[in-house]
Amino acid sequence: MDPLHETLIIRLKGEQLEETTDQVASEIGFTLNVNDKQVVTLLCTPSELDAMAIGFLLSEGLLRDRESILEVKVDEKTYTVSVRLAHIADDIDASFNKKTITSGCGRGITFTHAPNLKDMPANRSLVRVAPDEIRALMNEFRSISELFMKTGGVHSAALADRQGIHLFAEDIGRHNAVDKLIGKAFLANIPVEEKILLSSGRISGEIMTKVIRSRIPILISRTAPTCMSITSAEDHGVTLIGFARGNRMNIYTHPQRIVL
Repeated sequence: MDPLHETLIIRLKGEQLEETTDQVASEIGFTLNVNDKQVVTLLCTPSELDAMAIGFLLSEGLLRDRESILEVKVDEKTYTVSVRLAHIADDIDASFNKKTITSGCGRGITFTHAPNLKDMPANRSLVRVAPDEIRALMNEFRSISELFMKTGGVHSAALADRQGIHLFAEDIGRHNAVDKLIGKAFLANIPVEEKILLSSGRISGEIMTKVIRSRIPILISRTAPTCMSITSAEDHGVTLIGFARGNRMNIYTHPQRIVL
């Protein structure tokens, strides 16, 4: 499953025309089946589909522990991942009756709503990070995506601590990149509760719900948050930082985790 696709183009430079090839990000329809029932089909980059499936189920609250996973099968020909879970209601369709079209350009879907998280305790993590460490992390984060360098058409997400980046994921969708990252950490048995999530994309409400459910205490993005994500971060104890570029950054919520 190649994340790159080569296409013939005509490039215009000033008054000069050139016929050449260009590399663009691949895009496929990925179908997730749970216990023999089709749950959702998402548009994504055809890579690490097992991690994306697991991350999506974690983000939606259908998967909570490793013991619940009985089987994960990836069919690369049909771009399908079939997951068999224990401890899940036979009628899982009820979990997906009410869906929300996300703010992503690809019109992604989420079944989690901020009010559903109201009973979750606020994040009390004592992890802290200094501005210089954030700048170093964002510099490393910006240079790590080979697919972005080649295509300019993907989003990235990374899991880090004060020492550096531990896991990295990328996809045409910012939501997918976060799900892939969460799934990779889960499959590798890497705890995320004391880690930092880095994102290249806008932080909207549905991105924040993924962070809240995963119990990640700090979220840092190169771009802007929305008012819903700020409110959710404040309510659930998440430190939210946006516009982390060069020497600047905006701290929106819970600044006690930033060593100022």
